[in-house]
Amino acid sequence: MLGEGGTMNERLTARFCGSWWGGERGERAIPDERQVSTVIDLDRVLPAMERRAEQSELAEDRGRILSLAGDLCFDAGQRQRALHYFDRAIDTFLSAGSYGAGVAICQKVVRLTPAVIRARCTLAWMAIARGMLDEARERIRDYAEAATRLEDARLAWGHLRMMAEVCEDQSVQETLAEALTRLGDDRGAELVGEAARTGKLRCRKLPEQESERWGVVMERVLSPRRN
Repeated sequence: MLGEGGTMNERLTARFCGSWWGGERGERAIPDERQVSTVIDLDRVLPAMERRAEQSELAEDRGRILSLAGDLCFDAGQRQRALHYFDRAIDTFLSAGSYGAGVAICQKVVRLTPAVIRARCTLAWMAIARGMLDEARERIRDYAEAATRLEDARLAWGHLRMMAEVCEDQSVQETLAEALTRLGDDRGAELVGEAARTGKLRCRKLPEQESERWGVVMERVLSPRRN
């Protein structure tokens, strides 16, 4: 069982009888098993969900629909298709500033597909953004471990170096230096390790103003070249 609980058929029955799909709850009869078997044809359901997401004015509604589409794909054994929808849901929530909802989907993705990398990176960033330093260190370690599977670890180097610019906590920077060492960025590890010892980071690349700095970070988190 995934998502909000119940079997895929139960979730679909609830969703497709609800207001998302026209009318108020209770107006439409609960479909019988033959109708449900038709509903779960992804090639028919997903385009309708896409249209509904595009028509929704609220980012929260769009994100929920895309997340549900990911659940349906995962239940149907289509993992890559599911990750595509989960990624879009995460981007939708984060772009709207609904960080809690984005974090919840990242956590679900990690739970369902432990080998993923992008969701772990986002969780590390969100922990830093919320000032949850103990969690940030744990998430950074998880991200570095997952990123060892990347063919080109320089994508991860960039994220970890940016984290060191945004978060000046000594213990977090020490964890970042360890992560960079593990991923083969000796120069980055040296710079971040020095910052942890001295309180000063050389070779900064992000804007000095905090709002602008976080704007660059979010662009990178949402970038197609994220990992």
